Amino acid sequence: MTDLAEIPREWEADPDIDGELADLRCLPERGAVHADLDPPPPPVLATRLAEQGIPRLYRHQVRAVNLLRRGTDTVMVAGTASGKTLAYQIPVVEAVLAGDGTALALYPTKALAQDQLRSFRDFAIPDVRAHTYDGDTPTDERARIRRRANVVLTNPDMLHVGILPHHGGWADFLHRLRYVVVDEMHTLRGIFGTHVAFILRRLRRLCAHYGSDPTFVFTSATIGNPAELAASLAGRPVEVVDEDVSPRGEQWVALWEPPFTDQEAGRRRSATTMATDLWVDLVRRGVHTIVFTRSRKATELIYRWAADRLGPQGRDLVAPYRAGYLAAQRRDVERRLFSGELKGVVATNALELGIDVGDLDAAILTGFPGTISAFRQQAGRAGRRRHDSLVVLVAGEDALDQYFISHPDELFDRPPEQVVVNPSNPFVLEAHVGCAAYELPLSLDDRDLFGPELEEAAARLVNRGDLRLRDGKLHWARRHRPARAIDIRTAGGRRYTILADGRPLGVLDEARAFRDAHPGAVYLHQGDTYVVEHLDTRAGEVRVRAEDVGFYTQPKQEKDLQILDEEADRTVGRAPLRLGRVRVESRVVAYQQRKIGSGEVLDTIPLDLPPTAFVTQSFWLTVPDGLVTVDDGELPGALHAAEHAMIAMLPLAAVCDRWDVGGLSTPWHPDTGQATIFVYEAYPGGAGISPVAFTVGADLLRAAVEAIRRCPCTSGCPSCVQSPKCGNFNEPLSKDGAVRLLDTILSADTGKRRR
Repeated sequence: MTDLAEIPREWEADPDIDGELADLRCLPERGAVHADLDPPPPPVLATRLAEQGIPRLYRHQVRAVNLLRRGTDTVMVAGTASGKTLAYQIPVVEAVLAGDGTALALYPTKALAQDQLRSFRDFAIPDVRAHTYDGDTPTDERARIRRRANVVLTNPDMLHVGILPHHGGWADFLHRLRYVVVDEMHTLRGIFGTHVAFILRRLRRLCAHYGSDPTFVFTSATIGNPAELAASLAGRPVEVVDEDVSPRGEQWVALWEPPFTDQEAGRRRSATTMATDLWVDLVRRGVHTIVFTRSRKATELIYRWAADRLGPQGRDLVAPYRAGYLAAQRRDVERRLFSGELKGVVATNALELGIDVGDLDAAILTGFPGTISAFRQQAGRAGRRRHDSLVVLVAGEDALDQYFISHPDELFDRPPEQVVVNPSNPFVLEAHVGCAAYELPLSLDDRDLFGPELEEAAARLVNRGDLRLRDGKLHWARRHRPARAIDIRTAGGRRYTILADGRPLGVLDEARAFRDAHPGAVYLHQGDTYVVEHLDTRAGEVRVRAEDVGFYTQPKQEKDLQILDEEADRTVGRAPLRLGRVRVESRVVAYQQRKIGSGEVLDTIPLDLPPTAFVTQSFWLTVPDGLVTVDDGELPGALHAAEHAMIAMLPLAAVCDRWDVGGLSTPWHPDTGQATIFVYEAYPGGAGISPVAFTVGADLLRAAVEAIRRCPCTSGCPSCVQSPKCGNFNEPLSKDGAVRLLDTILSADTGKRRR
C-alpha cells in the first residue's frame, strides 16, 4: 500500500483528479500511559480482560472506574477508541458479580446498542445477563428480559415510552439499579437533549420510589462544556474525567477544495462527486476507507457512482450504510467491514459513533460535519487500531466549510463547541410533568427534581383537565398514556402524518409541514421523490404521490416578530446586542419550482395556508442610524446578507445547524425603532442556543464578515451569504453592503457587557 502521507500529494499532481490540496498536516503519534486499579477487579473479570489483550488500563480509565466505584456521578470525555466503554463496563460487571446490582445503558442508536451488547457478552461471564430492549425487541421476549436481565441496553425513546410508563414491571430491576450509562452524550443536544434531561429526572424519581439512587456515567466526544451538559441532563453535579492517554498512531489530515465551475457565481464542483473520485482511488489502492456524508441521499449516490466505476470486480468491495435499512442489512455490513471483507463503506453519521468497525486506514468527510466535535469523531474512525491513518475533508460550498478551508488552524486548534440543552423550556417541562404524574402522582417534593417551574406547569395541566387533585397529590386524569403522544425529537405541537396511497411514510411537526409539505411541494423520503397532493389541516395528514420530477420546491415565508422581554444586553463593537424572548409568527405564502442542477426558477405558485406562531429565545443586533453605512435601497440586502452569514457561523459557538435557528432582518422594527437583525431558535421555548451565541457576539460577527469578505464570488453565493433555507428566496442580498455594515459595527469592538 502507498505511503498514506503521499496520497494527497499524488492526487494534486494527477490530471484526472480535480481540485487542490488546501492543507496537509500530521497529527503525531502518541504513546499510552497506564495505571493499575486498586483494588484490582475480581479474578474472573481480570482473567477475561487478559484474554482480550487488556492486562492493564489507561490512567484515565482507572480514574473513572475509581469514581464510579465510589458512587460519584461522572462524565468521561475523550476521543474515539480511548477506552471509555471499558471504563464503565468494569464497575457495572463488578456490581453484577456482587449479586446486588443492575445497570441501564442508553445509546443514541440501535446499532450502537447492538455493538455494545456484543462487547458485554465478549466477557463471557454467565452472571452478566445483558440484553437490548428497544423497538426491535420481539414482544414475547420483553417479559423475559424484564425478569432476568441485569444489564439492559436501550435508547432514550424506549426509556420514555416503553419502560418508565410501565415501571411496575421493572420494579425489581429499578430497586437494584446501581448504574445508569448515557453514552455519546454530545448527541443529546437542543430539543432532543432537553427531552432526555426530563426523562432522566423521571427515571431518578421512579428509582427513589423503589429505593435506589443510581450513579450516572456519561461518555462524550470532546466538547466545550462537558460538566455543564452532564449536570443539566442528570439534574445534579458530576465529576469530569477529560484526560486521554490512550495510544494513537500518526494521522495525516488533508483539506481538499473542489474546483470552481463558475467562480463569479461562487459555484464549485460538488463535494459528493469529488468524494466519490477520491474514494474510488483509495479502494483501488487497497486502502480500507470510510466515507461520511451529510444525508441518506448522498450516501446512496456515492455508493451507486463508485460501484459503477469499480465494475463487477470491485462492486462487492464497497457498501452503503445508513438508517432506514433493516437491522440484518446493517449487521451484515458491520460484520463484513470488521472482518476486512469490505474495502470501503459510505455512511451517514450512523457510523460516526462508537461502533467498532475494525481496521480502517482512511476516512473521507463529504463536507464539514457541522462541528469540531463531529469532525474529530469522524476522523477518529480511521486508525482505530492504533496504526497510521489518513483523513480527507472535502469542502462543500457551505460558508462554514469555506471558513475552515481558509482558516485551517482553526480546525485543529479551536476549542470544541458547547452542547446546550434547556431544562427551563416550559413546553417540554409541561409534557414530562404529565408523564411523571401518570407514572406516580405528583407532590410538592417533586420540585426538587423538576424545578420551581413545576407548579406553573402543573397548574396549566390542571386547567386543561389533564391533571386532577386528589388526596393532596396531582394524578393523571386522562385515559390515554401521555408518553406516546410526545415526540422527544421535537418541542411538541401538532404532528402531521405523511401518507402515500394510505401508507404512512413518516411524520412532520406543524411548522415543517407547512414549509416542506404544502400542496405541490416535492418531498424526499429514503431517496424516493413524492409530490404533495393535499395538506389536511383538520386530520393532520399530508397525502403524497410517488413521482419523479425534474425540479425541487422552495417555499416563501412572511414573518412577523414581537419582542416579549429582554433578559440581557451588551455592546458588540458600536452596536447593542440583546438577549430575550420573542414571539414569531410565520406564514408560507408561495413556493417556487426550481430546476434540479441549475436552480432555474420554473414557476412561482401562491399558497393560502394558516399562520403558525410560537414563543422562543432569540438574540438581536440593533444598528443605530449613525452606523448605517449603506444607502436606504441597499440596507435591506446588507442586513439580510449579514443575517445569513451570522446564522452560517453560529455552529462555531454552539452545536447546532441552520434548521435549529431562524432569522429576520429589517431596516426598521417597531419594537426597537432601528434597523435590526434577529436570530431566533426554531423550537418553542428555545433549546439554549441563544444565550451561548449572545456571550460570543463579537466573535460571531467577526467570523461572519470574514466569511463574506474572503469569498471570491461577485454578488453572493452559498459559500457566503446565500442560505438553502431562506424563506425569501435569498432576496434581497447585498454582499458588499454587509461587509461595510459589519466592518463599521466592529470598528470599536469592545464586547462589553452592559448588564
